[in-house]
Amino acid sequence: MSAASPNSDIPVLAEVAEAVRLQEGEMGVRAILQAFRQLAPAPTRAISRRTGLPLPIVAAVGNELRSRGLLGQERPSRLTPRGLALAEELGVELNLDPDCYRCGGLEIAIPSVLNEAVERLRRIMAGGPNADVSLDQSLCTAETKVRRVLALIRAGVLPGGSVLLVGDDDLVSIAIGVVGDVLGVPLASRVGVVDISTDILDYIADTASLLDLRVDLEQHDLRKPLPQRLRGQFDAGMTDPPYTAEGARLFLSRVIEGLQPGAARNILFSFGAKGTEEMLEVQREIVGLGLVTHGMIRNFNSYEGSGILAGTGFLQQLLTTASTASLVEGSYEGPLYTREKRSRQREYECVSCSERFPVGAGARWNSVADLRAAGCPKCGGGPFRPLQLVAES
Repeated sequence: MSAASPNSDIPVLAEVAEAVRLQEGEMGVRAILQAFRQLAPAPTRAISRRTGLPLPIVAAVGNELRSRGLLGQERPSRLTPRGLALAEELGVELNLDPDCYRCGGLEIAIPSVLNEAVERLRRIMAGGPNADVSLDQSLCTAETKVRRVLALIRAGVLPGGSVLLVGDDDLVSIAIGVVGDVLGVPLASRVGVVDISTDILDYIADTASLLDLRVDLEQHDLRKPLPQRLRGQFDAGMTDPPYTAEGARLFLSRVIEGLQPGAARNILFSFGAKGTEEMLEVQREIVGLGLVTHGMIRNFNSYEGSGILAGTGFLQQLLTTASTASLVEGSYEGPLYTREKRSRQREYECVSCSERFPVGAGARWNSVADLRAAGCPKCGGGPFRPLQLVAES
């Protein structure tokens, strides 16, 4: 970045980054400004998709920019004249979208022949279990389910191979069957599902029975080693774990336990948007497991009503090597879910009355989901906007 003139707003980038404790620093704020310049008027969700930053972070940065007169108060938002001047000073004026017009940068486009599969999966989802946010669950869209099946086909796993799903609140096991039915081709020789939730497993069993699908179901707490009958049995695995480094290590370890021995076994790994330091820890876990990255698609996964993840997450195609091995051979007793690791509170503002409330460990509301469920204590309304982290005492 060039040196700032005496009347420049460039120092605001550092101020905003510090106010929201942004791991990406000034460059993260710059990316958000650039996205608002290119996409305006744009909702926060679209800015998050473009930048890859979590929705609460983008919303908090947006509020800081508004308080400094750089972003308008309207929703969806656009830069003010002062904000546009800053964008020009930063050199982010180019208004060009390089993403593929067909797939939107997702690499895998759903062919029209599978529109029926998308519609069928929407109907199936409507009767399924709700997401449990305390377990970092966010239900992916019907389109994402189909794209995940297509990713398995592109990887050469399907048709004909066997797949182990470590956690399946997204009902990918059902999606494999529905896509195969629409195409008129049986896709998998075996589909295994391991999940702790009896509600999810019961729904998969009932739906599979109606569709005449065969799914091997196992109710199991993944903190414990994979059951012996599933170990070393599958050609490939897929998992969308809790969004912590510990969650990645544990769920990927259980996938590895279920794979047949040998190199170049595929694991399709989904994960949510996180800061750079948190993602560094996740990637270290992947390397520690003896896995290599064969491909990665940002924003591949879209989630319904997933505020924390901005409705998106990446898909990483991993391959086993001669060094691949589980890092959690026995039982795991440590922290796993986001709520178990969060130590800082964040302030949230009621859109209806502007009252502010701390949310997080030690606060009246442990999560924003709890606050939404209770409603604003002052006006009974909502929704709530994330603001900056509460300063540590």
